[in-house]
Amino acid sequence: MDAGDEIWFGKDGMAAPSRKTFLSELSDDGTPCPTIWLHTDAGNNHEAREEIKAFNPANPFGTPKPEKLLQRIIHLATLSNDLILDSFAGSGTTGAVAHKMGRRWIMVELGEHCHTHIIPRLKKVINGEDKGGVTQASNWQGGGGFRYYRLAPSLIIDDRWGNSVINPEYNAAQLAEALCKLEGFSYAPSETQWWQHGHSSERDFIYVTTQNLSVEQLQALSDEAGGNQSLLVCCAAFHGVSAAKAAERWSNLTLKKIPKMVLARCEWGHDDYSLNVANLPMAQVEKPELTVTTTKTSRQAALVRARQGGLFEEGDA
Repeated sequence: MDAGDEIWFGKDGMAAPSRKTFLSELSDDGTPCPTIWLHTDAGNNHEAREEIKAFNPANPFGTPKPEKLLQRIIHLATLSNDLILDSFAGSGTTGAVAHKMGRRWIMVELGEHCHTHIIPRLKKVINGEDKGGVTQASNWQGGGGFRYYRLAPSLIIDDRWGNSVINPEYNAAQLAEALCKLEGFSYAPSETQWWQHGHSSERDFIYVTTQNLSVEQLQALSDEAGGNQSLLVCCAAFHGVSAAKAAERWSNLTLKKIPKMVLARCEWGHDDYSLNVANLPMAQVEKPELTVTTTKTSRQAALVRARQGGLFEEGDA
């Protein structure tokens, strides 16, 4: 081994022998990452500021990270098509680099940086207009897209007596949309059927109202829906019949009370990200779905449950 230069005795030749490992012998995983990352490999603050100035010269952001740094971190920690989460997006460097590297991403930002930095930056990346950062190293040519959401106000609040009530900031359409999301329905108000606010299939519909429904009104809803369709009725209350009797009398209706139905979907006492969130919107796209939000999305799940917030789609880019 010594004759073949395959063993090493330390710098002074007196150390315990160690076998050399050559690059040609390594697996596809490559070499271990070095402890010290030089600015030539991981970028520096000056590079980061110049990258930001390329899309926002008037407000270059105070503490940007160089794209080289994020590229190294993402390369070490993930594989292609993995999901990258940045809970404090800032200027959007994480999403920009992840996008160029073929990863899916979620970014979260409470401040106005979402509008002044993140969205303009990602549009340039998608349009192939971002020539800086790791664009050349990633052989990025442009493409893909993202979906942008904002967190609505809390759906359920306490009144001055401590009772849980629907937030008056919600109008009828917003309330219907929020409950459609919570219950797994697509929000699609019918132009012809006043009681169809959304659907989960061709025969399953949802109706949302803040009224107290009487037996006569429930009977009318059952007649409107017909025997071949099912209708989830979300109302403030219903009177004149118990829930058990209602299920027997109207087999095509399912009755739920607001806000009780919303509070039943909440999980309490969590101080981590282990919340079970269902019925989040999913897009059917050919390329991986890419998302940018204006809330702390690692906490977005928690906010949907713990604050009962409805997510409203702001726009697609």
